[in-house]
Amino acid sequence: MKKWLLVFIALLTLFILTAYLIIPDKLTISTIALVRANSRGAYRCLADESNWKKTFGKEISGNSFQSNDITFTINKKLVDGVEVMLTKNGISGLSLIEFVRLNNDSSVVRWTASVENNSNPFKKIKQYFAANTLKNGMQATLATIKKFLEKEENIYGIKVNLTTVKDTILIATKSTYKSYPSTDDIYGLIQTLQTYAQKNDARQSGYPMLNIKTADSGNFQAMIALPVNKELKDQGAILHKEMVAGNILVAEVKGGPYTVAKAFDNLHEYVTDHDLQSPAIPFQSLIIDRSQQPDTTKWVTKIYYPIY
Repeated sequence: MKKWLLVFIALLTLFILTAYLIIPDKLTISTIALVRANSRGAYRCLADESNWKKTFGKEISGNSFQSNDITFTINKKLVDGVEVMLTKNGISGLSLIEFVRLNNDSSVVRWTASVENNSNPFKKIKQYFAANTLKNGMQATLATIKKFLEKEENIYGIKVNLTTVKDTILIATKSTYKSYPSTDDIYGLIQTLQTYAQKNDARQSGYPMLNIKTADSGNFQAMIALPVNKELKDQGAILHKEMVAGNILVAEVKGGPYTVAKAFDNLHEYVTDHDLQSPAIPFQSLIIDRSQQPDTTKWVTKIYYPIY
């Protein structure tokens, strides 16, 4: 009997020593994922509260969600990451999701958490296994985040494609308005260019191009360009223009002026995130004849952004 008691005491002592010596006072757990996404765009998407339900793939209550019996509470957004509190069965750990840039189109998402351990050896062992459970939950959630971020349209709201400029010969004109130019205003300018092209035996070779910007004193300036199949001379307010046959980004959107303006903002973010430069102004390509379609939800527009 004494022998078994001594063995038990020895094993218990070994257990306590193992808990103290092997298991640290602070447990650090981490997981990483390689994501095919720009790090700045991916972080901005994750930090946007309106995206949380889709990004984490769970119903969000306040700033928390449940997954694998773990409560994830999004504490705050930092300059380069998002702080998340993990809680399960009374054990909690503060974690940080951060993005490390590899190149313009890929990054590493690193998720690290710290769990303060208990001095009680039995509780220490319990927290050790609980920390592994938290890590499994982090890995499962990170896989969901990765899947969401690797769809470019989830980050930018549009599908961006790279192509080359095909319509290089243009005629253009512009006008200034006290309020945002109407459809009639825009198609009046288009008609002016079409008439000039026809009088000079030129054929329209592409869709009308439109750029609207704020001019002096809060006015709006609309510039229209029309691709044509041959060079035409300047005449009054109608000017000959040429585009460089270089690279250009294009995205197609469906909707009215607000939708188009939002798409331009998103495309500008894409250009900035990817450290691109633009040699010319971006523009809309009017695929649908807006003068014949009053329902703006049915307008189809391609937006173009020259880059190098």
